Amino acid sequence: MSRYLTSAVEQALWSLLNLGVNLLLIRLAAPDQYGAFSFWANIGFVLASLQNALTVPHIQVLAPGAGTSPARLEVERLMHAVTVVFLALVGAGVLAAALVFKAKGSEYGAPAAALFVPAFLLQQYVRLLAFSRGFPRTALIQTAGVLVLGVALVGGATLLERKPSADEILIMLALAYGLVGLAGGWMATRGQGVKVSWPALKPYRAFAANSGWLFLGVTTTELLARFSAFAVAGALGAASLASLSATQLLLRPLPLLASSWSLVARGDLVRRREAGDLSGFGRILMIAIIPGLVIALGWSFLVSESWAWICGLMFKGKYAADGELVLLWGVASALSLSQVVASTGLQILKAYRDLALANTIAALAAAAGVLLLLRPYGVAGAIGGAAVGQGVEVALMAGLLVRRLRMERAASQ
Repeated sequence: MSRYLTSAVEQALWSLLNLGVNLLLIRLAAPDQYGAFSFWANIGFVLASLQNALTVPHIQVLAPGAGTSPARLEVERLMHAVTVVFLALVGAGVLAAALVFKAKGSEYGAPAAALFVPAFLLQQYVRLLAFSRGFPRTALIQTAGVLVLGVALVGGATLLERKPSADEILIMLALAYGLVGLAGGWMATRGQGVKVSWPALKPYRAFAANSGWLFLGVTTTELLARFSAFAVAGALGAASLASLSATQLLLRPLPLLASSWSLVARGDLVRRREAGDLSGFGRILMIAIIPGLVIALGWSFLVSESWAWICGLMFKGKYAADGELVLLWGVASALSLSQVVASTGLQILKAYRDLALANTIAALAAAAGVLLLLRPYGVAGAIGGAAVGQGVEVALMAGLLVRRLRMERAASQ
């Protein structure tokens, strides 16, 4: 139970970090600059999922323990090397894209994103590595460090009473994520003898098949989760993206509740799977999803009813006219929470192919919904289209999970 509590506290700090920094930026930055930051933040989350497909699942299925333990050392050493290469490629790619945007006079032309995105990815990798080892307190310390540095830097800009540009925002947060990520990475890899070379990377071919399905799965999951943001950014501009992000802000912790549960529950689910206790496996999933949905829907209704007051108190009156978007985000968040729980179960059962196909169908449904509804209904249509795709995904995953558990039970008899 203490592991779950520590994970919940860590996730609460992670939510507080996102909430606190975004609240400060909404109050402080001009909508177009906040929108530009939101664009690159969404890029960071997409690439974090791609990074996880390449590396994290392969260490999450290992028995918890120290990084130098025989059961983990070789796999961890390999995944660290893959991560270093991935971060270098991301930094170069983001810099090139930002410079192209800048040359075209786009609002998204912020070269500092080339520092922010790799720093964010590094800290996320180190954080998830700690959870996979069964050390949630280490992850808690790392997240607390980012929270302190991030709020201090952005809060300092607030005290100076100046409106920061997107580049300045990205540099401040790159420092927070980068310093904590580098310190955590150095401590986590001590004694492992990590090398980045072609001979060191060659064993990754043994993981490539599963990574292919994982890559398809997370790509389509991120398309489902982020397509609405990129569609709004491209069709309606940075100010509309700022509205989309601001109205979601207080509902973002809801899917993170499921993520917090997932980070710790994976170990328990693996033990249930190995023991053949499939009834207990399913019970863990149900215990997570039912209270989660009650909390999600209740909180969404409360935020929606209080939106005008919240805008006056927190946003200096900005975005008060966007209250109708909040309930739509509530529905989408509840569906996202359900998706995280079902996806975790399928991952532990190693149903990577089924999961990837379900994600692909749902992503196509979401993209179609967003494109059909965006023009007539604007930002609300983008959220509604994304929710349609998430509903399709939850239905498919639930069916696949039930079928897979029946197959596992039949095989064990």
